[in-house]
Amino acid sequence: MKAAFGKVWRLEEIGGSIIGGTIKAIQDKGKNPKPPRDPRLPAPKGQTVASFRKGLAMLPNAIASRLGSKVKLSWKLTSITKADNQGYVLGYETPEGLVSVQAKSVIMTIPSYVASDILRPLSIDAADALSKFYYPPVAAVTVSYPKEAIRKECLIDGELQGFGQLHPRSQGVETLGTIYSSSLFPNRAPAGRVLLLNYIGGSTNTGIVSKTESDLVEAVDSDLRKMLINPRAADPLALGVRVWPQAIPQFLIGHLDRLAAA
Repeated sequence: MKAAFGKVWRLEEIGGSIIGGTIKAIQDKGKNPKPPRDPRLPAPKGQTVASFRKGLAMLPNAIASRLGSKVKLSWKLTSITKADNQGYVLGYETPEGLVSVQAKSVIMTIPSYVASDILRPLSIDAADALSKFYYPPVAAVTVSYPKEAIRKECLIDGELQGFGQLHPRSQGVETLGTIYSSSLFPNRAPAGRVLLLNYIGGSTNTGIVSKTESDLVEAVDSDLRKMLINPRAADPLALGVRVWPQAIPQFLIGHLDRLAAA
């Protein structure tokens, strides 16, 4: 609970119960108001989601263009050793050959199992702790249907509206959830079509790693026809299938202890 829902856990800590903690948090908020919001930021109405006109890739591409030659692409970090005069020596495989870089500090933004392999020569204990986090597989399956394929009872004013849907295991479907991409953002699908991003897999369905792309599309399509798509609709257009063998790390019991050990 502390790892997965830290805010809820803290409410109980500060107030003796969730309700007591909520009351105390409201009182503390009145005593310590937030600093004024930066007027340059947009002011969306209520809760909303955001993306970029040409997809999320626009953000890292813009950052890279600002940083210029400081960003090194296709540089594979193969080793880290401690330098004699403090700091670290990093060994890279690059398109131009092997390169050695000396640095005062190193920031890693990589999965823990990758960090485990790289850091093992520096600390066996840290490497062992980092190797114990569980990442189940997940596949992202993007499909498109004609708008008339959507069941009428799922439409609002003739349109598919909303963020998407989550599927409890009790519903007897494989797909974990579906995001209505073309309802969330403009220009994600041509007129008369809908774009749906589906996730399938997880810790209770690790067998997806052995399925073909067509198998995954078929499984998603079969599930959608049970709740969102007319069973007699034409086959969807499969626009993208990406399987992540190690996807989202899980907050299992003992998670924070393993994190502290690492």
